[in-house]
Amino acid sequence: MKSRTKKDDPDYLPARKLLGWAGAGMSAAANFIVLGYMGIYATDTLGISAAMVGTMILVSSLANVGGGLIASWIVDRSPETRWGKARPYEFAVIGVWIATWALFSTPAGLSQTGRTAWVFVTFLAINVLFDTLLRSNDTLYMARAFANRRVYAKVYTRAGIFTTIMGIIMTVALPIGLNWADKDPGRWSIVMFAVALPLAILGMTRFIFVKEEYRSSDADAPPVTLKDLLATLRAGKWIWLIAGLFLLNSSINGANMIAYYFRYIVGNLGMQGVVSGAAVLILPLILFFPKLMKRFAISQIIITGCTIGLGGTAMYYFADGSIPMLMAGAILIGFASLPLSYLGGVMILDVCSFNEWKGKRRLESTMGAVTGVMGRVGIGLAGLFVGQVLTASGYDGTAEVQTAGAEQAITVLFAGIPAAVFIGIIILMAFYLRFELKILPTVESDLEARRAEAASTSTADPELLPLAAATTEPGEAIAPPHKH
Repeated sequence: MKSRTKKDDPDYLPARKLLGWAGAGMSAAANFIVLGYMGIYATDTLGISAAMVGTMILVSSLANVGGGLIASWIVDRSPETRWGKARPYEFAVIGVWIATWALFSTPAGLSQTGRTAWVFVTFLAINVLFDTLLRSNDTLYMARAFANRRVYAKVYTRAGIFTTIMGIIMTVALPIGLNWADKDPGRWSIVMFAVALPLAILGMTRFIFVKEEYRSSDADAPPVTLKDLLATLRAGKWIWLIAGLFLLNSSINGANMIAYYFRYIVGNLGMQGVVSGAAVLILPLILFFPKLMKRFAISQIIITGCTIGLGGTAMYYFADGSIPMLMAGAILIGFASLPLSYLGGVMILDVCSFNEWKGKRRLESTMGAVTGVMGRVGIGLAGLFVGQVLTASGYDGTAEVQTAGAEQAITVLFAGIPAAVFIGIIILMAFYLRFELKILPTVESDLEARRAEAASTSTADPELLPLAAATTEPGEAIAPPHKH
């Protein structure tokens, strides 16, 4: 009898696939950080008013709502290709980085209206065209590339280590480069080109190294119809709590007051990298998430993290530019951000399984798009709010020193927005906890039983089933990625 190896373990995660998946996540995280500087670039380098910048962010985010739903519809209805169903959309990452470089390379000779239009159009291209395709394919790609919920958690958390490392590198190095660029448009373009080129290449690693190997339970079903989509959204009501979580969490990044705080309160944008680098101390905690998930619900982990994060926002408010206090606050807020960043995807796939349990289509792409769209709405609303408050406070991006009122507004927004977000997430997760503790265990056991029964009555040769890996467990040949 042949002895079992690691590859026979349905929970086995090959290093090659992990690293390939992580490369795309690292590129996406870096782009998210880069776009966070759009506001201060537009106000301070291009001279666009903060209120106008906030309006552009909101309009782009609202347009992303329609674009995201259309993109998810396209991905869910996509036919199988030689590369799979979700995988071909990875090429959109190249478009993301080209448009990002173009945004931060706004021609200096344009008029005020021309500069505003250039920023708006390139920002739309990123958020409404390329990024929506990437977000819409992500959840479906995960489900078709990895075997089950336990592997999903491994991928999200272990790849999350690399993503966090990239985030730390970007939050340390980019402010140093932008401090050199100051308010010079040519230097901004140089810095962003140096960032965009390697990260566009890195972003294609998932396409190169991660194949689609598994099929979802409705892989052979007819193409998704509008009726299917609406029925699933009504049945999978829990997705709206997760969407609310994404909306709130994205608001912190949409506000992105950290760059303003360090330029005008600390007095050195480059020091932002030093403070953000303190987050490396919490990096090992990601490894404990799969173990924590065996003892606690994801919502419980998130609630604990946000409670700790509230202490960090208090330190932010009273720091008054103190680097040690800012570093301590960054560590606590970073602790809160970990489960929000790396366990949300598992929650989405749990709702997909709930949809299947209710007899509806799983619609991984649509479920991922709903949360992604709400995240963009959060960014837009936060951007609009910040723009209006800064303008009302007398903020002037072309001035070297801001008024006392503007500095006070920067401080309040810098600490207050994360605090409000954490409180809102705690409330949402308190409601979601019922789903995880009372409903999800039944969903998992029932789906397990259904698949075991289907496997026991099947006479098909497993080697002839498309996209089924030879090492899957009995009963997983048809729908291995959703074994609960």
